[in-house]
Parts: sequence; structure tokens; C-alpha cells
Amino acid sequence: MTTYCRLSFPLPVNQTFLYRLPEGLKDRVKPGTPVLAPLGSRKIKGYVLEVTESVTPTGFQIKDICEVLENRPALPPAFINFIKKLASRSLSPPGLFLELAEDPGRMTEIRQQVIITPKGKEELQSGKLKGKNRQLLELVSEKALSPVFLKNRLKWRDLNSRLKSLELAGLIEIKRKGRRVKSKSPAIPAPPAPRQLSLPVDYPVEDSPASPILQALPVSEFRQFLLAGERQRRQEAIFKTVNQVLEGDGYALILVPEIEQTSRWLPYADQLGGQAVIYHSRLTEKKRKEAWERIISGKSRVVIGTRVVLFLPVNPVRLIVVDEVQNDLYDQAESPPFDAREGAQIRAREEGSVLLLSSSCPPVSLYYRAEQSGELIDLGQTERTYPCQFSQKDIGRWLQEELKAEIEPCLQAGQKVFFFINRKGYAGYLVCQRCGYVPRCQACQIALILDKKRDELVCRYCGQSLGRQDTCPVCGHQLKPGKIKGSQFLVERLKKALPDYGLALLEEGEKKDKIDGCLQKIKSGKIQLAIGTEYALPRLQPGNFSRVVMVEPEIGLNLPDFKAAEGTFVRVFKTSELVANRPSSKMIIITSMPDQPAIKYGARGDYLNFYRQELEYRKLLRYPPFNPLVRLTLTGQSLRRAAEASRRLMEELGQRFPSLEIIGPKIKPRLWKKAQKEVRLYLRLGETEKLNDLSQFLEHFSQNENLAHLYYRVLD
Repeated sequence: MTTYCRLSFPLPVNQTFLYRLPEGLKDRVKPGTPVLAPLGSRKIKGYVLEVTESVTPTGFQIKDICEVLENRPALPPAFINFIKKLASRSLSPPGLFLELAEDPGRMTEIRQQVIITPKGKEELQSGKLKGKNRQLLELVSEKALSPVFLKNRLKWRDLNSRLKSLELAGLIEIKRKGRRVKSKSPAIPAPPAPRQLSLPVDYPVEDSPASPILQALPVSEFRQFLLAGERQRRQEAIFKTVNQVLEGDGYALILVPEIEQTSRWLPYADQLGGQAVIYHSRLTEKKRKEAWERIISGKSRVVIGTRVVLFLPVNPVRLIVVDEVQNDLYDQAESPPFDAREGAQIRAREEGSVLLLSSSCPPVSLYYRAEQSGELIDLGQTERTYPCQFSQKDIGRWLQEELKAEIEPCLQAGQKVFFFINRKGYAGYLVCQRCGYVPRCQACQIALILDKKRDELVCRYCGQSLGRQDTCPVCGHQLKPGKIKGSQFLVERLKKALPDYGLALLEEGEKKDKIDGCLQKIKSGKIQLAIGTEYALPRLQPGNFSRVVMVEPEIGLNLPDFKAAEGTFVRVFKTSELVANRPSSKMIIITSMPDQPAIKYGARGDYLNFYRQELEYRKLLRYPPFNPLVRLTLTGQSLRRAAEASRRLMEELGQRFPSLEIIGPKIKPRLWKKAQKEVRLYLRLGETEKLNDLSQFLEHFSQNENLAHLYYRVLD
């Protein structure tokens, strides 16, 4: 009898492919097995999703699998189902997600080289390419280079996605040379027979606020909880829940939004010894391989890391924790696009495990739903004992009149001071005060930031820079910095006013070694004065500063986003956590809107009052959680093709869902591929039950649409 298998390739092609299995390969192929198969004129790596002996006639010639690349046990059925459902939800092929589940040491002997194509040379010579894409092509135009060399040379976070997009555009070719490693993989342990978990004797269920979580663990059914409250209280509750998991036979996966936040879990991991392991992409190849083997073998059943932890093919998973669930870094925009929070929920459902969402300031919609469903566990906040002072003065005037009186006595006493300003550069923009002209990026059409250190105007989207302009090209009047000041402005003023004290600048774009050195000096007390953007908040130790000065937090309220107030509240709240909780400390907020709820309640750490006011506002304007809001994004090889696809999508949506409210379209730069554009639409639904119908329609549309790639998010 002929045996067939369905494959998915790690390519942005949202469909599966049918192949025939030769007799000699039947016993070696299982769901999840990587194989080599012909696709067009190439032979490329794909992943088996299912093996079957009955197929519907296709009318096309069915090709044979060429080779099995690895001999490894079948992936757990729950894991395969998780991959399929996440891929379907993200409108992406499962192969892209199965690639994330690969053993990190499996292909180490395959060398890769990035080679520029004739088409790439033409594009480079034409001058059409700008920014990072041009810089990358200029490097490989001289000679073929490995991705590892490029990563070490350029230090770009988005290098892999940029290489993939350039390869798909035909501008580069990634050649793979060397032999494939076929070493024996550690066996994925089979799920043991269910058994009742025993409770730790030092943590009685009836006395614990988290008792519903502990009671749900032994049942092996999906349950979801929101754990709110102070960070230390939440971590202690999670740690005790993890101990409960270790009494049994399963795994506990703890997700954090970015690598730096794994350090906050190290004390708890140390208490568990070898049973806990840190796992993320920045580990060295050797350490990542060692961690993988410990995890797969079952020696370490508590895994702490970023979203890559979701794709560990282990079972049974009893507990999944998503810490700092409000952080949008969980939403991955690069290929494959997915939200790790949604992925955690899908996997927890498939595994029949407990999903624990944790935050000191959770999303308003999530808190509302958890409160309504009885899934909320609020551990509360420690009362703030320090005063909060508001000043409506301009930052330049405040620095001139009040800086020395407020800050210098603290520094003289050996205490630490932190300035938060969520704007890089010297000034947000330059402006002509006579005619209103503002220098803008020609590619992105947004105002250029004045970088005084480089004496340039810089685009914060695409990275292009221009020489500084001193006069207006329209009327010839002098250009001056706008009212919104940046971090370099603060650095300049503080160095001038307080020259005897060392100063650290913590913002994205600085070298990692420099940032790490500054953080160590702040921790030891060698540096007492620090300036930082939102990038600094998760990297600084809470309660480490006697004075915290927050500059113009209301800037974020101007964003065209219904969650702008929520985002502002989180920034103010997280900044306030840096203040040492004692009467002698102080938080100072320089703002023109001291009575704005997001600022007022964020400074006090008062989540509940902010939540109640924000909920009333959203109910009035029909925003989530009361009305579903869906964001659609279309991207293509050209803006014209993406726009054409968006017009067809709007027509079909209008016919299929006549009561749907369509907002947009809007064209904007893609932050992770800065030379490209995207077309974005928003859909407001009147009834929640229509979400399933909409999801099915969008999946069908994406499979039949060849002009643009479509993905969507349900906004909360």
C-alpha cells in the first residue's frame, strides 16, 4: 500500500504539500520528522505534519521524499496540534514554527554563506536601496560572508528576518555547505500515567491566596488564572506553584518578555538547583546545547526564558507562566508573526495544563475578563510611603531653578538618582518658528530627531541620517529644537550642573558592553546619576533610587491608540517601582497634565482606580473588552500590491460581514523591516461570536491571496 505524508516548509507559503514516502523511509518518518523534498527546481528541508495511506486524487504528479534528515522520536501529539493551531491563528505555515523547535546543536556542521545575486547588484547600483538593507548588501558584495560573521559585525537584532526578506526578494542567496549532523537525539520522554500530585507540607492549600491554582494542577485540565499584585509577592506564589509541579511528573515553563528579565528569576532558579534552567537565544552555542539536553532528558523540568521556550517539544507540561503579561514584546512582528501570550494559551489548552498570566499592572481587558470569570487572584500592592511631587514647569526651567535643591543633597549623601525621559536624541525635532517647517525623512515622512552627539538629523524608523540643518529651506529662518526634549538634552544639562558626579545613559542603541558596565557601576554605587528611556526600566533594580524624576510622561497619550492611556500608566507605574519605598525618598513628575488618571494613579501605584476609570472610558467608546477590535496588516513586495490586496479584502469583508465597521486603511513604515511599508486596517465587531467566522474567512483569504501577506491580531 502506498504511504503519503503532508509537509510544511519553513517558507512564507501558507499551505501544505503532499509527497509519497518510498518504501525504505516509511519506518523512519513520523510527525515532526525533518525531511528533504523537491519543491520546484530545488530540494529543501520540510517537516512532516502527518502520515497517511489514503489521499484524495489531486490530478497532479505526487513526488517522492528524497531523504530523512534526522532519526528522532515522533513529537508529542499535543505539541503537533499546538503548532498547527498557532500556525492557523497566525496565518503562517507550521514549518516556520517547527523550525523553532529544532535541536540547537543539530545542524552545527552546516556552514552558510550569504552571496549577493545579479539582481542584488543591480538594486545596489541603482541607489534605490537605503538604510540597513543597503549596508548589508554592500558588505556581501565584496565577498561571501557567513550569517555568524554578519551578526558579530553588525549586531542587528533583526538580522535573521532581514536576510530572509532579502533572500525572498532575490537580492541574496544563502548557500549551505558541509555535512548534516545525524547524531542521536535525546529521546523525548513519553507521558507517564497520570497520578495525583502531593502538596508541599509547608504550603497548605487552604491558607494560600493561590489555592485555586494548586487545586487545578492535579486535574490535568486547562485552567487559566490572572495573578496580579506586587512583583515579589507574585514571584513567591509562582515559585511555590512550581514546587508543586516538581512534586509530580511534569514541566513548568516560565516566559519573560525579554532576555534581561531572566535575571530577576535567578534567585529562585538557584534554589531549585539543577531542576531549573535558563534558556534563550543569547546563550552560547555550547550552553544552549547543554540546556537543551537537560530539558529534553527531563533532568531540568523548570525552564525560564523568552518566547522560544514555548517551542520546546517536551511533555507533559503542567504549568505555563507568562510573566509581565502586559508587555507587548511578546507580540513578535518578524516572520513567523505570532503573539507568545496567545501561543501560551493554545499550548496550555492542548496540554491540559494551567496557564498563569502574571503582572503588577495587567491589561485592562484581561483584568476585566478574569474578574468576571472568577479567574482573578489579586495579591495586592505594598503601600507607598514616599511622597510624589508634580511640577508643571518646562523641563529646561525646572533644571535651571530646582535641580540643585532637589538632587544635589541626595548625591552628596551617597544616594542614587534616576531621570526617566522616553525620547532619544537631543530634541524630538527641529522646527522653523516662522513658517512651521519641520525636517522629515523622505522615505518615512516622519520628523527627524536631532542627534547632537553625532551632529545629525536621524530617522528613528529607517535609520537614515542627514547632516544638521541650521536654516529653514522654505523661508531661510533659523531652525530651533522643538519643545519636546530628549535624553541628550538631559545629559548635556546635568553634566553642566553636576560636573562632579558620574552619569550613565541607558537607552537602546548603546553598545551592550557599555550598558552592562553602567548597570554594574550603578548597582555598586560608583555611578549615582542615571538617565534612561523605557529600555532602562526592566534592567534597573526596583527600589534602588532615592529620587526618581520623570519627564513629560504625557507624550505617550498622543498616540493614535485606544490603549495609549494604559501604556502611559504602565510606564509611570514601572518607573515608580524604582523608588526606594521609604519616607525620605521622592518621585518628581514634570508634566502639564498632573490630574490625568494614567499619570496620577500610576505615580501612586494605584491600579484599581485607574482600571475603573479606563473601563468607563472604553465602555462609552465601544472599545475592548466590550467590543472586539481586530487589527489587519498586509505587506507585499511593493506598496501598490499590498494596497490592491487591501482593496479586495475590504470589498469581500463588506459583502461577508455587512455590520462590520472598517477603520482605515492606513499606510505606515514597518518597524522591523524599515525600508518597507505596510497597509493596516482595523475592524470593530459588534458581537464576540463573529470572531470565529472572521478568523475562518481571513485564513481562506490569505491562502488564496498572492499579492500580499496577511496577518491579524485581536486587540485587548
